[in-house]
Amino acid sequence: MDSKNEIKDTVNDFLKCDSRVIPHSRFAKNLRKNLRVVKKRASLIWITFATNGLIYLILPLATPGRHFTIELFILYGLDPMFESPNYEIATVIFTISSGFAVYSMVGIAVYVLLMVGYNEALMYTLSEELKNVWNDSRKFYNRNKHIISDKRQAIVMKEQIMNEFIRIRLKDIVRFHITNINLLRELNRELRPLLALEYTLLVVAIISELLGGLEHTYLALPYTIVQMLMDCLAGQRMIDASDDFERSVYCCQWENFNVMNQKTVFLMLMMSQKTLILSAGGFATLNYQFLMAILKTSYSTYTTLRSTVN
Repeated sequence: MDSKNEIKDTVNDFLKCDSRVIPHSRFAKNLRKNLRVVKKRASLIWITFATNGLIYLILPLATPGRHFTIELFILYGLDPMFESPNYEIATVIFTISSGFAVYSMVGIAVYVLLMVGYNEALMYTLSEELKNVWNDSRKFYNRNKHIISDKRQAIVMKEQIMNEFIRIRLKDIVRFHITNINLLRELNRELRPLLALEYTLLVVAIISELLGGLEHTYLALPYTIVQMLMDCLAGQRMIDASDDFERSVYCCQWENFNVMNQKTVFLMLMMSQKTLILSAGGFATLNYQFLMAILKTSYSTYTTLRSTVN
């Protein structure tokens, strides 16, 4: 029940953040554009998992003769498993348990992708706003310069108007950035122990599937690898978005700002030095390097066990 409430609170916090986006603004349009990329990625992962699971369940039924999803398994109390009614009972148990395991995991996977994807999309959107803040201030001044009555103070008023616009825009960007950091921390705190347990089980699963022989596990192994790839892809994209935000802070033409706005930019630059990451138990950062390390470790363990058995 506590985990369920934590998930609800996390989703509500993300929705509150999204509700602060001004509709039909450039910020909203860019955020939706970036979120469409996240949606396509999540849809592709869901289709991959669902198709793999469906083939895994249907293949034994479509193959002539009596077969199970993995014929090396023996259910306690149902031996011999290929004789009636043991075969029918085992088939029902395998189908229900495998279907539940696959599709519940797919739901959790899509949840992680969408939550982390929103953080990623927000970071890219904030980066785009920073790149345009100086040009936006110039456009804002050109639309409102007619209100300046004293032309002798035009230059001074121009700087004041533009820097006030920049101050307000930077304030909004900082607020969204801080909110995004807090959202990712909350999500990390919620997922950290689960991801640590997940990757421990995935390593064991890969080694077991290799030891069991690819001729028996050719459907289970891709599922396991894609499961690992999915989390590492989400973590790597989050790192890339953080790096893009850091570059945008430095390239926002801050040298044209007044001293107060330059101090704000300097504060943002310091904040952006700490890359936002997705962590597995606090001991590993989920990215492509971690994925390769896991695969290498799993294969090394497999070859060691294989040579020992032989």
